[in-house]
Amino acid sequence: MKREETQLADKKEHKRETRGGNNPSTQVAGQATLWPIQPPSVPKPTAGGNEKTVSVTSADTESHLPKQVGARREKSVIQDLLVPEGLLAAKLSLDAVTLDDLQRKLETNLRQNSSETRQRYAQSILKWFFPDGLDGIARKVWTAYRDDRIESDILRHLYLSSEPIMGACVADALFPLQEGIIIPAGYFDRFLRDYLDAEPPPKTRKRVKMNLVKLGFLTPARGAGHRLNPINPTKTAFFVLLHHLLAPVQPRTIELRHLFTNPFWKYLGFKSEDAVRGVLREANASGLLGKYVVADQLEQITTCLTLGDILSRGVRL
Repeated sequence: MKREETQLADKKEHKRETRGGNNPSTQVAGQATLWPIQPPSVPKPTAGGNEKTVSVTSADTESHLPKQVGARREKSVIQDLLVPEGLLAAKLSLDAVTLDDLQRKLETNLRQNSSETRQRYAQSILKWFFPDGLDGIARKVWTAYRDDRIESDILRHLYLSSEPIMGACVADALFPLQEGIIIPAGYFDRFLRDYLDAEPPPKTRKRVKMNLVKLGFLTPARGAGHRLNPINPTKTAFFVLLHHLLAPVQPRTIELRHLFTNPFWKYLGFKSEDAVRGVLREANASGLLGKYVVADQLEQITTCLTLGDILSRGVRL
């Protein structure tokens, strides 16, 4: 008798499991998706081989890989962006000897009354815009061009690369949207909730939108929404970053499918892959690329200049 009761209980339990019961995936599948989100723009390394074509390596993609949920929660608070101060730092860097020297110069030139605030701001500026040291790309570009627009594009890329939340907002939340659209107030809140896998802190919710305004992506609209602006990045900044990130020291062949996995062009403000192709075709026509090849399923470029060549000649597009 006991054996029959046990078998009957087992059958009931099996039936409950096959109906979905406590299976989380079954419960989630039935829920409506109120706000579909595209997955983060994660570069996908390809298998190596004997091809001359450059594969995306860990060095190319490391700074763009998505953070683990725990790390995202720890980095859920962001600071106010300092755009004019970043441009000031690039200019002051020409007379600096070390990063500590540049920090002292910044603290002297910042306008905040509190010395502690000036110190904190200077440290943030160095973290965002000089991650590669004093003689990094920010200083090199200012030395070569002395152009505020080009430098500002470079600084935008550097900032979004150093702040994963802000980078994700641009590459994943803003990029799919049409320019000129009015973005509802809750759009970024929902994106942050999904990205962080937690409720975003109130300061982060506020600063994300404020910083996107400072970067030029948004303009406050009537009500609580924001209008998405066209950025119109300089083609020269794109050409410099292409070489800085993917071909800094020698000519390389790069498949465009690999290039597009790196979000730097989205950080600059380009809204389509075709817009990037247009810049590459112009560079090729101007003799600034070795070649631009489109054949069957293959689309690739071969560079012919190093980053040093471009900067020393002040090459512009």
